[in-house]
Parts: sequence; structure tokens; C-alpha cells
Amino acid sequence: MLDHDSLKGQDGDLMMAKDTEIVNFSTTLTKPTKDLLERFCSKRGLRMNHLVERAILELLEDEMDKEIIEDRELEETVEWKKLA
Repeated sequence: MLDHDSLKGQDGDLMMAKDTEIVNFSTTLTKPTKDLLERFCSKRGLRMNHLVERAILELLEDEMDKEIIEDRELEETVEWKKLA
């Protein structure tokens, strides 16, 4: 499992460390998906590679959160009793 905290910056947002090595990543998309991505980024002044990286990090974080929730659902619960 990935380290959940390694994806967070000081403000809690997903981030990439400034000293992180940049690598090439290639994938194939359907033409309608690529066209939609290009239009979306163009209208918002975003770079496609930044949007794709942010989307991947968001998905990874969501999946890690699900794993944490699923693990905790199996934990034994303890009833809180009033002291005194």
C-alpha cells in the first residue's frame, strides 16, 4: 500500500515534491476523450499533463482512503461507558 501521507503537502493538498524526478508516461485514449481533455484544459488554462497527474493522485488517494475504511470496519468496536 502507498504511503498516504507522502501524497500530501503541508497544507494537506495532493502534491508533487519540487525535487521529484520527472519521467515520461505514455497512454492511449479514445479520440473523444482526448478532445474533451484538450477542450477542458484549454478553457481553463491548464496543462494536460498537470491535470492528468492530479487526477491520478486523486484516484490513488481515494482508493487508499477506501482501504483504510475497509480495514477499520473489521476492527472490534469498544463501547464507551460513562465514568463516575
